[in-house]
Parts: sequence; structure tokens; C-alpha cells
Amino acid sequence: MDLKTLCKERGVEYIDRGNGHIQLKGPLLVNYYPDSKLKSAYVAGTKKAAKRVSPEDAIAMCFSAPDNLGHTDRRRGNSRRQRAAMLKKSDKCHWCGARLTLETSTVEHIIPLARGGLDNANNRALACKKCNNDRGSDMPELTQETRPCSEA
Repeated sequence: MDLKTLCKERGVEYIDRGNGHIQLKGPLLVNYYPDSKLKSAYVAGTKKAAKRVSPEDAIAMCFSAPDNLGHTDRRRGNSRRQRAAMLKKSDKCHWCGARLTLETSTVEHIIPLARGGLDNANNRALACKKCNNDRGSDMPELTQETRPCSEA
């Protein structure tokens, strides 16, 4: 079965970026290179690539959290200035939708640093303290339909 058909069956959006680069958009965004020599794939926001990935495995990556790699401290800080700039774009918690202020907001890594997530703007979102603390380095949104808290 071809990749497009598999995507349709699993409810994953298939995006052809050209040059052999396919993006698979489910709960997680996966960059997949099926025509490359290594047939590599990686979850966006991380830098650890899997090699010799089958189309089925690439789609499965959209629904499973990257392995917990242990604690890594690569963050630049949770500065007031950074949160203030992010609040100008959105003042709602990424997870529960609660309204945030400078005092109630935290910087959340969508793919946790401990799971290989990068500390860059594409992997950061504002979250209320409860959602950020409850989530920790887990990714419950991949296994639950509900949101981590109900502060909204």
C-alpha cells in the first residue's frame, strides 16, 4: 500500500515539500525522506533521526512520543521578556486555553527537552503553570482526548 493511502486511513495529512521531503501531519509533525538512501524520518522539533523507516513506521511516529532521553538542560531560561513577547502573539495556554498573564505563564516545550526536543521558537509555547507541571516530560496529549487541566 502506498504512503498516501496509509495516511488517509490513519487520518494523517500528507504534505509533499518537494525534493523527496514528505511531511506527515498527525498529532506530531514528522519529516520523512522515503527516497533518500537512509530513508530517514524525525519528529519536528527534535534532531534525532530514525533510519531505514518504512512508510508504516513513519506514520506511527506521528502518534508516539520520542523516547525519553533523560534530563538535558539546554534551555535559555524562562525570562519575563521572552514570555512578554510570546504573550503579544497569544495570551492563552497552549493546552487548556486558560487566559495567561506574565505572572501565570510559563514557557512550555511542545516536544520536551528530555525527549530530544529543541529549545527554539518552533518548539516553544506558553502554558499555564498547572499544565506545564502536570505534563512534565510526558506527552499525554498523544494518548488522551482530554486536556491536562481545566483552568480555562
